[in-house]
Amino acid sequence: MPEHHLSAPLKGPEGGRPTAAARSALVSDLFRDNNRALVRFLLTHLSNEQEAREVAQEAYVRLLQLDQPEAISFLRTYLFRTALNLAIDRVRRRRRTERIERIDLFDECSPDASVEQAVLAEQEVALLKLAIQELKPKCRRAFVLHKFYERSVVDVATEMDLTPRMVRSYIARAVYYCRLRLDGCSRGDAIQAMVGWPG
Repeated sequence: MPEHHLSAPLKGPEGGRPTAAARSALVSDLFRDNNRALVRFLLTHLSNEQEAREVAQEAYVRLLQLDQPEAISFLRTYLFRTALNLAIDRVRRRRRTERIERIDLFDECSPDASVEQAVLAEQEVALLKLAIQELKPKCRRAFVLHKFYERSVVDVATEMDLTPRMVRSYIARAVYYCRLRLDGCSRGDAIQAMVGWPG
């Protein structure tokens, strides 16, 4: 496709709003001419080709949903910018999840610990038990099955009739909430900090 065609304003009949068919045709042309380059571009930000292709696909969907011609005067540039933003969001979500899952709430007390350290450990265990009881039922169940009964995420998902992604979200939520409580947050403050989390 000639470059000037991609950078021309997207307009419908008589310069009005573009029709769905016109948008679809332009995005199809864009896919044919730029998808390989877009996937290579995304691979510089993402971990594998499958993930890069998923983000590229989501970017094309975003383009198809646009109905303002002035917003896509430069369609190819808009596509790459949209895909980059989606990739960055995905990387940030993954890093946050990995950071939360690395938090170990269950470090064993060393046998050489002093009496004071042992008492503090007992207090932390008591607070941890309280924090777990404060979790919502589904979140608590997923967390307990995974952490204490060592059930896999897939097994927990099957037992609870949830998706593995939802189970992972519950577990991450529980770990974060318990960490907040162990760090001294009140129940109210910890609940407030969890606003926006699923479950």
